[in-house]
Amino acid sequence: MIPRKLELTIIEMLESFRIVAINGPRQSGKTTLQKKIAKNKNMKYYTFDDIDIFNTATSDPKGFIEYISKDENVAIDEVQMIPEIIPPIKMSADVQNRKGMFLLTGSSDIFKNSKIKESLAGRMVSFNLFPLSYSEINKRDINIIDKLFSDNFNNFDIDFESISKEEFISAVINGGYPEVYELPIKAKKAWYDFYIKARISKDIANIENVQIDTLSHLAKLLKILAGQVSSLVNYTSISKNIGITDKTVTKYVKILEALYIIKLVPSYSNNILKQVTKSPKVHFIDSGLASFLLNASVKSSMLGKNEHLGNLVETFVYTELIKHQANANEDIEIYHFRDTQQKEVDFVLESSLGDIVAIEIKSGSNIKSEHFKGLLALAKTMKDKNFKGIVFYGGDKVLPYKIEDYQFWAIPLTVLI
Repeated sequence: MIPRKLELTIIEMLESFRIVAINGPRQSGKTTLQKKIAKNKNMKYYTFDDIDIFNTATSDPKGFIEYISKDENVAIDEVQMIPEIIPPIKMSADVQNRKGMFLLTGSSDIFKNSKIKESLAGRMVSFNLFPLSYSEINKRDINIIDKLFSDNFNNFDIDFESISKEEFISAVINGGYPEVYELPIKAKKAWYDFYIKARISKDIANIENVQIDTLSHLAKLLKILAGQVSSLVNYTSISKNIGITDKTVTKYVKILEALYIIKLVPSYSNNILKQVTKSPKVHFIDSGLASFLLNASVKSSMLGKNEHLGNLVETFVYTELIKHQANANEDIEIYHFRDTQQKEVDFVLESSLGDIVAIEIKSGSNIKSEHFKGLLALAKTMKDKNFKGIVFYGGDKVLPYKIEDYQFWAIPLTVLI
């Protein structure tokens, strides 16, 4: 098992909260991590994937929770499968009031589940566990979020020249699902194909009451969104393509978000920025899944025959950012920026203190002044903010770049692997 950077945080939180939840996509490693922590903390483990446990808990949610949590702390896997279990968990936590009573996992965001009406505010802390980050895969002790917000953000103990372009492209195309990133191509495609069908057919019923034609619509929607990855969401174009209303497209997109398949990144604005694009950008939680949907391969990418490579690189950067965000010391939000003059910045990271790290993604190995246009436009609105402007690019050196009176930096994309 590859050690997960979130493990120590979860263990620490169990000492302070009655309920700790680990949410994230299926096959991201939640169950493995949960079992490891449960063993460490001497917690009894239950999974709703076990049909006997599922049937027992479904028939009497209150009685089930009262019985299993009376004298010991418990870990419950795939809690979203029985939405009716949440009120009894809340009641038990309130009555017994023990720290670390429940360690829950869910393959959908319980806060976006229309079937769950109960709030666990004040009782629970929740964390996202995404597929493996490449700092985990390659056993590197770095949190890119904390690094970028630090004073030495441009100093790295990394031999960038030793990391090949093919190694980076492989990371983009393969993604980070623990069971799949090292599989051969044929097995990888079979895994993704089954994964998509299982997610849509099995898990969607835990989110919304949907009709059977919704399944085919969602399959089409996934393909279309993969083609729009790293771009503004065009609901009208999607609705015409599938043959459903804009409102229905919006609903389906929210379902895919709740299932941790895609993520909409909101636009950034401040008091000076009056004219900005309000539309969100769409990214996939895993660049390997997006690559599969687009039939992209490492070979075609290396040969320059992958027209989506630039967008896939951007969504790969996003996936790595959110993985590091989950266990960073710095509390941040992630946005994108685009004004009405089409000047844009791929990612705007804003800390709780209002500090800004703006990141533009360029997969090419050469740096040009035009790559900094969006960063420059944004920098000019940051009068009282601590601002850093960075271009992640396909080169192998950290380079300063000054435009007008603003200092920017170019940092190799390989810092992420």
